[in-house]
Amino acid sequence: MKKKIVSLLTILMILISSVPSICFADDKGKAIVIDLNRTGLEDMLSIDSLSKKMEKEGYIGLMNIRGDRGTDDRRSYAAVGAGGKVTLPNQNLINFEEVNKGNAKAYKAETGHNPKKINDMTINHSLSENLENGSYGSVLGSLGQTLSNHKLRASVIGNADRVNNGELIKNRNIALMAMDNIGRVDDGNVDNINIKDNTMPYGIRTDYDKLKSETKKFYDNSDVLFVELGDTYRLDDYKNYLNEKTYNNMKKNIYKNIDDYLQEVFKMVDENDTIYIMSAFPSKEDYKNQKRLSPVIKFEGSQKGVLKSATTRREGVVGNLDIGVDILAKFGLKNEKMVGRAFEEVNKEDNISFINHEFDKMVSMLGVRTPIVNTTVGIVAAAWIICTVLLIFFRKKLPKKELVFSILKEFIKLGVVIPLAFIVSPIFNFATPTSITLGIFGTLLVLYLIGKIFFKDDIKYMAFFSIITIIVIVVDSIFGTHLMQNNIMSYDAIIGARYYGVGNEYEGITIGCAIFAMSVLVNYKKIHKWIAVVASLIILITSAYPSMGANVGGAISESVAYTLFLLLAFDVKMDLKKSILLSLVPVMIVCIFAALDVVSKSQSHLSGFVNQISVNGPIAIIQTFTRKIQMNVDIATSNILIVVALVVAGYMTKFIFKPANHFKKLSEKYPYIFKGFVATTVGCIVTLIFNDSGIVAAGTASIYILIPILVMSVNMMIFDKE
Repeated sequence: MKKKIVSLLTILMILISSVPSICFADDKGKAIVIDLNRTGLEDMLSIDSLSKKMEKEGYIGLMNIRGDRGTDDRRSYAAVGAGGKVTLPNQNLINFEEVNKGNAKAYKAETGHNPKKINDMTINHSLSENLENGSYGSVLGSLGQTLSNHKLRASVIGNADRVNNGELIKNRNIALMAMDNIGRVDDGNVDNINIKDNTMPYGIRTDYDKLKSETKKFYDNSDVLFVELGDTYRLDDYKNYLNEKTYNNMKKNIYKNIDDYLQEVFKMVDENDTIYIMSAFPSKEDYKNQKRLSPVIKFEGSQKGVLKSATTRREGVVGNLDIGVDILAKFGLKNEKMVGRAFEEVNKEDNISFINHEFDKMVSMLGVRTPIVNTTVGIVAAAWIICTVLLIFFRKKLPKKELVFSILKEFIKLGVVIPLAFIVSPIFNFATPTSITLGIFGTLLVLYLIGKIFFKDDIKYMAFFSIITIIVIVVDSIFGTHLMQNNIMSYDAIIGARYYGVGNEYEGITIGCAIFAMSVLVNYKKIHKWIAVVASLIILITSAYPSMGANVGGAISESVAYTLFLLLAFDVKMDLKKSILLSLVPVMIVCIFAALDVVSKSQSHLSGFVNQISVNGPIAIIQTFTRKIQMNVDIATSNILIVVALVVAGYMTKFIFKPANHFKKLSEKYPYIFKGFVATTVGCIVTLIFNDSGIVAAGTASIYILIPILVMSVNMMIFDKE
């Protein structure tokens, strides 16, 4: 009897002890991803049930959708599943079908694997295309594969199929999010979810009654559920066949159906579930109008705010490659091959107005970026060229030459004021094209007048603005590079080549203006040389440290340029041995920053690069440098001003390294400034080699060679100031 009682108590204790683990597993809840493809931010927020829910809870973000070797819907879907940028074959080579006796054998024959409920019958095309032509080493289906490896089920419901001339054209790209590494999805319904409706685009629409029942069914049987509301895609694709009235009528009916469906979903889910409502790609009109960020909303918990991730380090902006990683994070999982980062929820009561303002600002900046930059740079470049030609060929014949060269000098000197005006003007937080433009030119005018009033000496004038510029860059780097993120001459979240840190445009300025400022101060004996050493270290750390400027290419070029300048300033004679030691400096610097990045877990570009090498091996290095070279080629073929500046700077290099006649006089008068020119020139060469967009960085660094040399030459040859 005692043995029975002991046995019973033992069993009871085991059952009781297992309850917490069972509850813990259930507490993680489920994840539902609902896609309203080709839906803009304004339209998404116009859905009644969604907007009402957003008043109380939910985190909203704008999602970058840039792909690898092209940007389109299918690449965006696949990026979610891969956790990285991918490239894919044509749409007709992506063919998801539900399994049947016939295609099951075909799938196994082509892949060598057993099919699941839904399979991409042509998956080998996608795998080959991404493997052979992909630039980032991303692995298709990483999300689905990780879920499968941990016994978590994924299901897909819906499609964006359309009918053209009686032929069904399949579009089941939603499955690219959920599939495993060989194109399989555990469960779902992608074949039988639409009904005929001649009042809708292409004569078909989603059967929402069936969608509701299927959602309930697969919600119960799945851990992660992906739902495609294909009507929004079909409406956008069909828009050119409609007039304004018929388009609005269809849109109204579609959004009413979606509203009813979302109400059912919100009632169905558990409090521990996570819902993502997103648009995988912008509408055609939004894309044309530069509104190339798609909305994503995450419902989890009862708070409200905006989304952020380590991919962007910017409130309200994330990447499509972050969604899959965030889904895995919900279940306590991760995949090292996925380079996206989990979302961070930033609480903000005015999240909708904040997102709208940020979106308007980014779109406006993208619109005015080219005209403002080209206009300002073009004026300075034209003045520089005219001044050079007149100085060399016509200075003795030119009437009123003092007046002419005085005016030209003022335009040329604007070249060192413009970078400061660009980085300071975001303080005003303007969001419209007109206000942004007026803010920039107003700032430029105020800065010019300050310099004109307080500095009569040209070199001190240029040094002053160089000092202020580098101070602003350093302070901005320490506090999160918010000015850099909103700077029209810096990177752009819509383009998505970079999101945070010191961009390559200002990396060149960081090299050029810092060295010029220090060289002038040392030349005029305003600071001791050792202060230049300390200043160089501060600038290097803030502009390259992973949690600040985060520019590893900049760390390489800066360390070489600054070290060379300091060696020359201390009159160290360079020989082969010292040159070899100089070349080892950037290696040491990068290793130190990489170690700090890994230890601090700041998740910067450098740590991502290190992680890619550890996962993919040396091929990651080749892919990265291939991208850098290709980017430099693309920029060189699209921006002639930068190329011309580099050609001129390259030609003048021989006069800098071996000054003769006129340049020798300048080097004797300003020895430290000329040593600065030498160091900056070497920095330009290094940044060309090691930076993506290095041609841009080299071009902006050369500003602080070309402008001072010409101004000093004019003063010597026209005004006899030397």
